[in-house]
Amino acid sequence: MMDLYDQLGAGYDVIIHWERRLARETPFYQEVFARHHVHRLLDVGCGTGWHARLFASWGIHVVGIDPSAAMLETAREVTQGLPVELRQAGFEDLAGMDAEAFEAVVCIGNTLPHAVTVEARMQALRGFLGRLRPGGVCVIQTLNYDQFAATRERFQPLAHGTVDGREQLLLRMFDFGPDTWQFNILRFTRTDSGWQFEHSEAPHLPVFGADLQRQLQDAGFTDVRLLGGFDRTPFDPATADMLLATATKPAG
Repeated sequence: MMDLYDQLGAGYDVIIHWERRLARETPFYQEVFARHHVHRLLDVGCGTGWHARLFASWGIHVVGIDPSAAMLETAREVTQGLPVELRQAGFEDLAGMDAEAFEAVVCIGNTLPHAVTVEARMQALRGFLGRLRPGGVCVIQTLNYDQFAATRERFQPLAHGTVDGREQLLLRMFDFGPDTWQFNILRFTRTDSGWQFEHSEAPHLPVFGADLQRQLQDAGFTDVRLLGGFDRTPFDPATADMLLATATKPAG
């Protein structure tokens, strides 16, 4: 089956109302980046490039990596004319990148669950640490998997939009497993002959709050903070909209 994100391509943006989302997140990122004097930033799993575009519009030099060629094709259009460097790469490629080259590493938009073993996640977290300069900050944002595990709610809200002039509906759902969960996207596209249906899937290793805090510390980060949203509400596994973590590389 075709890779989920290569199959979606620009259709991924149907899921997200970017203008509203970025407006909500901007104050948080501006404060964090100002506090850590961020001039260079690594965006891991940059997707279609909207966060890279936002950060670059503030004068930050952004290096965005993503394993999906289709996502990067859209990201090049989205970030055209801005100080953004895009590379096709994944978690496993972090160790080959320049060490201590960035004041910030972000892994947002539910990217971290795609490291589908604990070993792969720890390798990714250590890769984030190694790319940061001393005193640099790492920001990780995922769904609230604690809540999904407690409620066993499989479905996320239905997304609706238009891609290439055609109406699309996207239904996202989990199949729960003992270790990894299967993340499914069912895409319905209205065509001249009716609705066309596509199914794509990817394994996720759920990111639970207590695990992430311990794993960040084990990777070498300090000052690990778990939040439940960009308004800085403390993370409550039962009610939080998301899991948002910040962590710092020791200054020396």
